[in-house]
Amino acid sequence: MTSLRTTEPSFGATLLPDADEAEVPFGFKEIFFSRTDARGVIQAGNSVFRRVSGYDWPRLIGAPHRIIRHPAMPKAAFHLLWDRLRAGRPTGVYVRNRSVEGGTYWVFAIVVPIRDGFLSVRIKPGTATFGRVQGIYADLRAAESRGLTPAEGATELLVRLGDDGFPSYDSFQARALAAEIMNRAGRRGHPAPRLAQAIKAAEAADRIGAELAATQRVFDSAMLIAMNLRITATRLGDRPLTAISNNYALVSSDMASWLDKRISGSDGGFEGIARSVSESLFLKNATTLLDEMSETFARDGEVGSGDAAEERARLAEAAAQYRERAEECNERAVEMAIALESHLGQMRHRVTALDSIRMLCRVEGAGLCGTEGSLDQTVSQFDGFQDDLGARLARTMLLGQEIQDAAAVP
Repeated sequence: MTSLRTTEPSFGATLLPDADEAEVPFGFKEIFFSRTDARGVIQAGNSVFRRVSGYDWPRLIGAPHRIIRHPAMPKAAFHLLWDRLRAGRPTGVYVRNRSVEGGTYWVFAIVVPIRDGFLSVRIKPGTATFGRVQGIYADLRAAESRGLTPAEGATELLVRLGDDGFPSYDSFQARALAAEIMNRAGRRGHPAPRLAQAIKAAEAADRIGAELAATQRVFDSAMLIAMNLRITATRLGDRPLTAISNNYALVSSDMASWLDKRISGSDGGFEGIARSVSESLFLKNATTLLDEMSETFARDGEVGSGDAAEERARLAEAAAQYRERAEECNERAVEMAIALESHLGQMRHRVTALDSIRMLCRVEGAGLCGTEGSLDQTVSQFDGFQDDLGARLARTMLLGQEIQDAAAVP
């Protein structure tokens, strides 16, 4: 069996770059593309691609795309990129490239699988996220020089992005591309795209995941409180109190299991909300660039080889395909958000069962002597748990509503 590594496109050079490299002129108004076969061999591109790379067409066409790769790029970024592309997942990535004369230029690349290979559209980046990614890449490249493998680096890249507030790569590429498109519009003096609501929805979807994870941890604390109550009941020899602690633990455990199943259900569960919202946002903006590239290409017509009309047709086909997919993701996200609101509403009703048990605990404790405040402390902990649980459920439901509201914006 052929290993994955032997069939993986080469990651390119490993030499460190010169510190005084010139930046290749490349404007925010420009956009360029290239198309490769399934092995990453260049089949076509536009005039901006040829000009910025500095290579002439005879050297570009038929060459591996890594011909323009900069040695300062961490292999981890390409490892992650190729993993996603092999899975059929359109991907956005910041890439530093090198021209034939040794100049450097950064792009935000949108790479999408097409029926006979891959198509990449690139724009000039200039956001705060871009600045942070440069720092992460530098750290990864240094670690690779000390022996970090591309797979290990890809994992570390996801960890670092998580530290920056992106819980998944889908979240990162969606919000990064949206920010770059808005920045690009401002730099070109164009009206800002209507993306604020969609970005807010993506952020809300990410926070839903965080709130649900925190809610799971809250239930862990409830089990600990119930155990402490059982210990107190045993010490006091109070059977009713023991029964109360057992009931509280049972109801809490049942609610926790109920939530766990809905977070990661067979249909994608609540975890699928963030994936769907992020994918919709990313693909919506990616198709905008594919459309722009097609329009620009009509005025350009330079492909290096082949037929300009065929390349435009490929761009249009990709845009149509991913536009439809973006709509499907958006519809799925709304359906999930509605289901989330319904399910969490049910859970809030279940909290009333805990309220009843808590009140029984309070009543039973009032008739006991010698508790030395331990029972009062336990009841206070129950109060805190249920207040925290109620607040988290309410916040999560509001976040789901933000996703539904964003879907109503054209």
